Amino acid sequence: MSKNQTLSLRSQWLGERLRAARVRAGYTLQQVGDFLRLEGASIGRFERGTHPIRPSYVRDLIGFYGISDRRERDILLRLNEDAWRKDWWDGDTDGLDMGFIDYTWLEARARRIRAFSPLLIHGLLQTADYTRALTLAGLGTETPKSTVDRMVEVRMTRQQILTGDQPAELCVILEELALRRAIGGIEIHRAQLEHLLVLEALEHIEIRVLPPTLSWHPGLEGPFSCFELPDPYPNVAYFEALLGRTFIEAEAKVQRFQRAYDDLYRLALSARESRRLIKTILKDDE
Repeated sequence: MSKNQTLSLRSQWLGERLRAARVRAGYTLQQVGDFLRLEGASIGRFERGTHPIRPSYVRDLIGFYGISDRRERDILLRLNEDAWRKDWWDGDTDGLDMGFIDYTWLEARARRIRAFSPLLIHGLLQTADYTRALTLAGLGTETPKSTVDRMVEVRMTRQQILTGDQPAELCVILEELALRRAIGGIEIHRAQLEHLLVLEALEHIEIRVLPPTLSWHPGLEGPFSCFELPDPYPNVAYFEALLGRTFIEAEAKVQRFQRAYDDLYRLALSARESRRLIKTILKDDE
């Protein structure tokens, strides 16, 4: 699969809906290919989400499949518009894999994000200096300044979903260790903690801290996020490991992550207690 044919989460959603519409209409891949004057194999690639499909083809297929429901037509056209979009990465995707673009696309579209971040301050809550220090620690101090600047720019741009007239609702559960880990030194650490206090005072942002006294909790397998998306998109759970990114769409599996998050939320300190702890750690840095 070539670089410009990398599978995207959104292209798969479009392909699944196109295949379901074709099956309902009773057509074979070849019949659809004959209608569009394409090979049947091309239709199969559209349905697998490995190749972009022209908007004109989608509009033609809406008529060919007899899709009369306006909402379903709008869904297909919207998915087609979003399937291969990279938003503000257009023309500048070096070093940004499709999985990362899918992740940030989910952030940008989500009505609500719930995340468990046990080891580090979550990316949407980081200051630019914290991000820079973290990037240098991960990539090495010999990393070109332009590369580091780019990573910081990407993260800061992602945080724009938390501003504006309709910001995303964000709830993050951190472990106390993430708050005490002084990434970049004391000054950067203090500024990061002060930034958290500013953010958690906003109505649409909630920060909870998981106490270190727990012997077991459902987040011990690692960090994860739950994205609640508007129609026509399904809710998605996400986790990342050394082998790569994993997006979970099956409703039953997504609900397992949601239940795990709910359990962590119940075990975490209250918002007031979490704020008090952040202030205590700030005093410890003096």
